[in-house]
Amino acid sequence: MQVLDASVAVKWVLEEPGREASLALLDSYEAGVEQFIAPRTMREEVASALSKRCRRGELASKQAQAAFQFLELRMPVLIDDEQLVGEALDLSLRHQLSLWDCLYLAVAIRHRCNVITADRRFFRDAKQHYPFMTLLGA
Repeated sequence: MQVLDASVAVKWVLEEPGREASLALLDSYEAGVEQFIAPRTMREEVASALSKRCRRGELASKQAQAAFQFLELRMPVLIDDEQLVGEALDLSLRHQLSLWDCLYLAVAIRHRCNVITADRRFFRDAKQHYPFMTLLGA
């Protein structure tokens, strides 16, 4: 089991560097080889990324909606735990990391598993403290 960051899942539907590596993970996930979990907020994060692409004129509304539906059908098991936000806040304050990134980190710590991210900054900053970080394609 691994924690899947939204930055990886978004590459399943958007043409971005690292897309091939993310699609390989998706294939493994759909084949039952990989098991992914993520904080409940992953849904909002991927929706936000798609919305942002529309506002920039990089994606049409219908494309964003279709992409979101595609992602909804392939979401990892979403962890909805009231204590998760407090744990993420503690990590964020202690290490000066984004709260949103620390939600993924908190899930990984709690479930004793690896985080897969395509976010280089998150990887670089969190890897200093937590060795269970994997950068997509690295």
